[in-house]
Amino acid sequence: MQYKWISSALAATICATTLASAVPLVQGGVTDIQVEIRDNGFAPSRITATLNQPIHLRIHNSGHHIHEFSIPQYRIYTRTLRPGETSDVQFSPWQPGSFVMYSDPLTDDQPEFGGKFIVANGK
Repeated sequence: MQYKWISSALAATICATTLASAVPLVQGGVTDIQVEIRDNGFAPSRITATLNQPIHLRIHNSGHHIHEFSIPQYRIYTRTLRPGETSDVQFSPWQPGSFVMYSDPLTDDQPEFGGKFIVANGK
């Protein structure tokens, strides 16, 4: 499966627009969503995607502490992000439903905070 990558300037504009409007932006068949990790949670804390449609998550740690981003049911795990660091994840959701996304930089039994990743059928 191949994806077309967008130029850096256009991607930055898309991410800024998406964050400002809190509405996913579809560009070339890929839904781009900016996820901001703050010290008290994700913004947005609820992400909606469409079954079998490519999604690009640009995850940025805007907090003052280290954080991670994961959606375990989709085997999505970023590296530990220091303040100011960004990670990009792109995939096509293959199962509809509501899934937990969370941050757990200490990899202990209790997630730091969480949110919802919802995959709709799109029919």
